[in-house]
Amino acid sequence: MKGGDISNETSPRIIVVIDVVAQSEIEETRKFLKSSTSRKVTKLNNQALSQLWLLANRYGLSVELAGFETENWSQEDLDTVMDKLDRRGGNPFNYAELYTDIDDFIAELPYRNNLKGVIDLRGRVARYGSWGIELENL
Repeated sequence: MKGGDISNETSPRIIVVIDVVAQSEIEETRKFLKSSTSRKVTKLNNQALSQLWLLANRYGLSVELAGFETENWSQEDLDTVMDKLDRRGGNPFNYAELYTDIDDFIAELPYRNNLKGVIDLRGRVARYGSWGIELENL
């Protein structure tokens, strides 16, 4: 709060990579001389979603769902997951954003002053430096 104006205050944010909360498989479609790959969500990790929802409510966090184009995710995939969770009534995410590349995403992290951490899979969490968090360590 600056100068008595609460509109300047932003809630702390965590970013969750979609692979933490969803299991997926790659689908390859072939058309005459062209092939394309995409991801299809096969199952949601309800335990992780519940933990994120409780965490967001308890500490007043803003939670962003993130995916990467280089891993064959699309904004449509992220929006589909968000819509499904909204219909269930237990959506911990406030935002969903598709980033082109994980390296571009990491380069942008120092400029987010309200960022508390990035939650990702164990094998990739070290790439985020001090922002990297495993869900099990929350």
